Amino acid sequence: MESIFLIMGLVLLLVGIIFIICWRCLARYSGETTGVIIDITRYGYLYNNQAEKEAAVPQEDGRRPHVQVNTNTGSFENNSNMYSPVFQYVVDGRTYSRASGLSYNKGLAQKKLGKTVPVYYSVNDPARASLSNGKGYKILGLGFSIGGILFCIIGFAVFMADHMYLI
Repeated sequence: MESIFLIMGLVLLLVGIIFIICWRCLARYSGETTGVIIDITRYGYLYNNQAEKEAAVPQEDGRRPHVQVNTNTGSFENNSNMYSPVFQYVVDGRTYSRASGLSYNKGLAQKKLGKTVPVYYSVNDPARASLSNGKGYKILGLGFSIGGILFCIIGFAVFMADHMYLI
């Protein structure tokens, strides 16, 4: 029985640590602005890779070129019906667009089109942004970590109690 508590405690602690790492990564986005959901894409990571490449090459008038990723093309490699919202935001007069790291089914993603959303961006690199500031990850991380520690303590206490009677 004590091994179940110890294993559960370690698993919960590991999950908590993963959430805390996610929170720390998002905590780097200390700038805040508002943005608008302008599109959806099935391939958010491709959209962001292309956007980062093009952000380094401004047009003649100083604006960043529009990133175009085919959002409706499916392939045998990705049969997912999940779509990432593409949001556009302005920092210091420069317009950026980025796909969210979160994905939704197509119907829910389309309902988000045109919505105003808070955008959290890196002050060192405004092309890097997220729709989450990571506070939810922090709460989940702390909750899972505390739960994991409690399960480990209970497992250790049960282990000690069982072995004290054997002596």
